[in-house]
Amino acid sequence: MAEVLTNYAAELDDAKMPAGKKKVLKTALKLFSSNGFHATTTAQIAKRAGASEGTIYKYFSSKDDLLAKLLRPVIAEIKGNFFGQLSGFANLEQLVEFVVNNRLQFIAANFDFVRLIAQEALTGNLPPELYSGMVTGPNGFLIQMTKIQESFPEVNQELTPLQIARIFIGPVLTYALQTQLFKAPGSQADLALIQRQIIACLTLK
Repeated sequence: MAEVLTNYAAELDDAKMPAGKKKVLKTALKLFSSNGFHATTTAQIAKRAGASEGTIYKYFSSKDDLLAKLLRPVIAEIKGNFFGQLSGFANLEQLVEFVVNNRLQFIAANFDFVRLIAQEALTGNLPPELYSGMVTGPNGFLIQMTKIQESFPEVNQELTPLQIARIFIGPVLTYALQTQLFKAPGSQADLALIQRQIIACLTLK
């Protein structure tokens, strides 16, 4: 199986791009995540990065372009890596265990990204072109939920793809927020409980 995307800031260190561009991307991610996209100015990014605003606009046409280039690798990981691993499981229990553990690893490694995406999605400011294909496209999230329903007859066939998505996302995201944002302790027993909850909701008639 492919690896979960590792910490993006660490990956940037090995990326083939100018050092100034790397610094701007790392700084923008931290400021967008902590302060919000619209509350962060390019002047603030430049000051924190030890660069000029001219450097930012040398590599990015606008602040929206900077946000899009920040989020693109995460969107690509979800659609190209994670979605591609959702087939071939022998039973529903194995699939659910994989989804819970894989996505929690992903969130832990990239929490700044997840918080930024959540903030912008909740305020309606996330550019639709960044995620529309991931959700509704030919290999998007809703299609993947339908495939799960078709592969495992024990899944309630009356559930809609959106309902299946909520069953997966709700407990995983709640646990991630508790442990990553609020620093609540977690355990393997918690993960096992989440898996049982998801299976119970998927198979409830």
